[in-house]
Amino acid sequence: MDKRCWFPNLLTTANLFCGFIAITLVVHAMETGIQGETSFHWAALTICLAALCDALDGRVARALRVSSLFGKELDSLSDVVSFGVAPALLVYEGFFRDNSLPGMWILWVTISGLFVCCGAARLARYNISATTGRFFTGMPIPAAGLTITGLAMFPSRLNAVLMAVIVLFAAFLMISTLRFPNPEQLIFDSPLAIRIALFGLFIIALIDPTNWFFLLPIAYMAYGLGGNIIDALRPEEA
Repeated sequence: MDKRCWFPNLLTTANLFCGFIAITLVVHAMETGIQGETSFHWAALTICLAALCDALDGRVARALRVSSLFGKELDSLSDVVSFGVAPALLVYEGFFRDNSLPGMWILWVTISGLFVCCGAARLARYNISATTGRFFTGMPIPAAGLTITGLAMFPSRLNAVLMAVIVLFAAFLMISTLRFPNPEQLIFDSPLAIRIALFGLFIIALIDPTNWFFLLPIAYMAYGLGGNIIDALRPEEA
């Protein structure tokens, strides 16, 4: 393996490590109760940091013109932890665990577990497919994980049932055959108006991430769904 591969692989490993830290912070929040709200908040921010590492590893690999099967598999394994297990555990602790009637915990655990399983299936499908370019098949797991993480940053604004619907919808989008734009190309190669809008959302999220970070992944989800609706309504060429 080319030694230069270690640079993007180091970022991928940082992504995985951030996911592990997020999980430990959620566990700490579960153990300490109300005093663990700070840990809960930091867990969400750590998942966001994992997303930054995930975005950078690919760009570094392309800048160095290196790639490896090892790096591809490591990236998928890291994504399952950072954007599958960690967000699902975060949502379970923030919305489901204290909203359970007797026996309801089975439903909440199942919903959280389905999100992880759909994310893993999405990554497995991506790894065996040869499709590259502007679009992905199914919503990428980082976008799905960041969606529920962003909403989990302010649990008082959503009830458990609504959050469960969102989690299941995000899980469905990951394993669907709907086309979603490559986030990197959307940011750097999209029309100027879209890039300005994304930059504006980023500034808003940066100023007050606790309340507004969710706008970024929600906007991506809406953009992807809107594109599929437009494609479905567009008349076929003769």
